[in-house]
Amino acid sequence: MKISSRFVVFAACAALCSFVPVSSVFARGDVVEEEEVTETNGSKMKQGAKDFFKGLKGSVQEAGATVSNKAKDVTAKAYIGEWYFANGKYSTMIDIADDSAFTITQTKKGGENKWEGIYTIPEKGQFVFHVSKVNGKVVSEDWVVNYEADKKDYIIISSDSIPNDPNGYDFSRRTLFSYVDNDF
Repeated sequence: MKISSRFVVFAACAALCSFVPVSSVFARGDVVEEEEVTETNGSKMKQGAKDFFKGLKGSVQEAGATVSNKAKDVTAKAYIGEWYFANGKYSTMIDIADDSAFTITQTKKGGENKWEGIYTIPEKGQFVFHVSKVNGKVVSEDWVVNYEADKKDYIIISSDSIPNDPNGYDFSRRTLFSYVDNDF
């Protein structure tokens, strides 16, 4: 008897649903309100999509900047070491250290001139040498030093800021520096 009474209740519900549409049982009386809800949900979805893509754009830009900085670091690390240029009896040494230290030493009759500081790499092919000492005296200067690869053992340097050597060589001209191999 329990099974038959359940069957009767089920059949009555099925019959009721077939004659009365389900949407009218659950329908709201105010159709305008339903449209507003739909419009509000659509606006929320649009705003959510905008926020998502803004966040994605920021992430992509951040990733791009990270890749660019890594590329600059790798490029600069290829030039870590001592570089030598000779001009008659005079020479110019550039020492680029892994810890961002940067030194330019020019030998001259009776001594040397030495510029010390650190470097940054604002763009590929360019160091900015932040000079903090000249011959031991504290200064604050920024020099732009352009560089390009020639081969593993050479670097080409040019800069309007590096002073001429005692022979009058002008470093604004592209100048070939040789790598100093200290491993011998």
